[in-house]
Amino acid sequence: MKILLVGDYPADPTLGSAKVYYKLREEFAALGHHCDLLMGPGIADRPTNWRARQTLSPWLADRAIRRAFRRRGPYDVVDVASAEGMVFAARRRAGLGPRPAVVSRSHGLEHLNYRRTLDDAADGLIAKPWTRRLYYPLVRLPQVAAAARLAGAIIVLNPGDAAFAVDAGWKPAERVHVVPHGVSARFLADAPPPDAPRGGGVLFCGSWDNVKGAPYLARAMSQLAASGHAPRLTILGPGLPEESVLASFDPAARPFVRVVPRAPEDEVMRHYRAHDVLVACSTYEGFGMVVVEAMSQRLPVVATPVGCAPMLIRDGKNGVIVPPRDPAALVAALRRLMADAPLRLAMGDRAAETVHPLTWRATAERTLDVYLSSVSRSR
Repeated sequence: MKILLVGDYPADPTLGSAKVYYKLREEFAALGHHCDLLMGPGIADRPTNWRARQTLSPWLADRAIRRAFRRRGPYDVVDVASAEGMVFAARRRAGLGPRPAVVSRSHGLEHLNYRRTLDDAADGLIAKPWTRRLYYPLVRLPQVAAAARLAGAIIVLNPGDAAFAVDAGWKPAERVHVVPHGVSARFLADAPPPDAPRGGGVLFCGSWDNVKGAPYLARAMSQLAASGHAPRLTILGPGLPEESVLASFDPAARPFVRVVPRAPEDEVMRHYRAHDVLVACSTYEGFGMVVVEAMSQRLPVVATPVGCAPMLIRDGKNGVIVPPRDPAALVAALRRLMADAPLRLAMGDRAAETVHPLTWRATAERTLDVYLSSVSRSR
């Protein structure tokens, strides 16, 4: 099978959504399929303004996909993220140009993420002017919905997103597929033994921004520092300068915080193996790959009930679930786990057992099943 994966993301295999494409390409090749990537730089250099680019992205992506067909095609499947598939899928449905199976991929539903930004505004984290409040419901979100409706099938990352797509009437349930992400098999094979030394404290891995719950973790750390019980906290891959990250914390908490720039996958895994707890306090996630990766390395996770966490974490058994936007709940969970090494050990063992089946190979195989059914239906 010849596959084209399309997403308007930086061509950087260390970043969340882009990383998925590189992992899938690797696994597709190992399974005997040909896969090309069409990422942001290959879609268009301009516009660089984010709102202009989002508005035009369905047309920019359509032009880039048709160019890929002329240069490298034909393809059996075009798997295209978010709104970027709208124009190409509409053209295909009208019988204009190439007619591969088209799959609409969501790395996190923009409709639900938009609700999250409104909650951020209500919580005083961001300003949400009326221009932006109008732009998404009138422009971007209808594009996302149209792309999903026009595609032959939809791939989402968690049951909540699948239910939203079905309830919105984008597709019947049998054409909305939950395909979770995975962990490289070599990291599962090399996972540390239960008694491996740790002691690194708390780890936060990801962009230091509102969607990842950064303000709430900063407040929790400030409360812990004020009470004299602050653990060491490593912030890995924040995407911001160290001084900007540290400015989020009260002065009393800053001595306990270490900032580490974005790192290759092997180094990220070493951090999972060296720390005692991962905190994943996002207010919205399509999936939340760090949760699965951390659990695979016997690292207990304190997570909010978003993305994959409700699927994987059994509260108090293999991790801890806390309410979103609740620094006090984070404080209580971190105090409890950091004070109880046997509990952390038991949770880490159960966490590794839970995610052991979630490999990138399994993700690729389930994705290929979606492709095969879509190709069969389109023919």
